[in-house]
Amino acid sequence: MRTLRNIARRRRQSAKAGFWRDRRGATAVEFALIAFPFFGMIMGCIELAIVLFAGVSLDLATTTVARELRTGVATKPTTAKVFITKVCAEMAWLGSDCTGKMQVDVRTFNNFKLVTQAPDVIVGGKFTNTQYTVGAGSQIQLVRVYYPWPVISPFMKPGLGALSTGEAVLSSKVVFKNEPF
Repeated sequence: MRTLRNIARRRRQSAKAGFWRDRRGATAVEFALIAFPFFGMIMGCIELAIVLFAGVSLDLATTTVARELRTGVATKPTTAKVFITKVCAEMAWLGSDCTGKMQVDVRTFNNFKLVTQAPDVIVGGKFTNTQYTVGAGSQIQLVRVYYPWPVISPFMKPGLGALSTGEAVLSSKVVFKNEPF
């Protein structure tokens, strides 16, 4: 015979079992669990693509403007500011703050072996020791251009951040021998 107590106990047990077997809303819960990491990875991928695009653009602009040094078109009268303005003109999509943020380091060497001994420009998270020395014909030139890039994604900062401000440094380096001009 069933007593009221047994009937109530069975109903409670079947209600608990039914709760764990009920799958309504499971997709919403699973999505809520993975949404933050998923969208974080998507944003990280987009930011990495933009950083790579900016780096390639900086390489192309540096190579284009450094050709003026190599061919002798831009010799002694040019300054670092003029060089930076030309590089920023090649990268017009960066906007107006390009010339204020970009750093350039141009050095002259007598042979290629000495190029490897060029000092670092970023020391302690800050730009130091930059110079702008354009060589004569048939001399070796090292042209390094640096642009601080703001990093938004917190996952990217440890891998890209190089300045004390937390910004990544996009850099481009060109080494060549000047034409005899």
